[in-house]
Amino acid sequence: MSETLTATQREELKAQLLATRKDVQAQMQQNRENLAPPAADQDGTVQGNVGREVDQALTNIDAADLARIDHALEALEDGSYGLCAECGCSIPFERLKIEPQTQHCVACKSRWEQGKSHARAQS
Repeated sequence: MSETLTATQREELKAQLLATRKDVQAQMQQNRENLAPPAADQDGTVQGNVGREVDQALTNIDAADLARIDHALEALEDGSYGLCAECGCSIPFERLKIEPQTQHCVACKSRWEQGKSHARAQS
């Protein structure tokens, strides 16, 4: 368990995760409703198809966010919440308040993003 997080901080972050989870689920439901086939008399079928593709992409992003939130909630239960998945260091409360579902400290996340940028530059 992360020694840097108090019980009060963990409860605050859990409430934030649960509220975010509820919002993401509502957004996913809205996106699914938007994925319904366009009406037969709808003009602009191409626009409708593009809109459906956007809604599908957003649903996929929301599903990934939901998985990260669920992982964070599980980590809260098993005591591993607030520890970087890569280096194991404690993630500061202030970072967790900004992105409570994060699994990485700033240093590891920065290293990952730099590696990703470097790979794109070489492509």
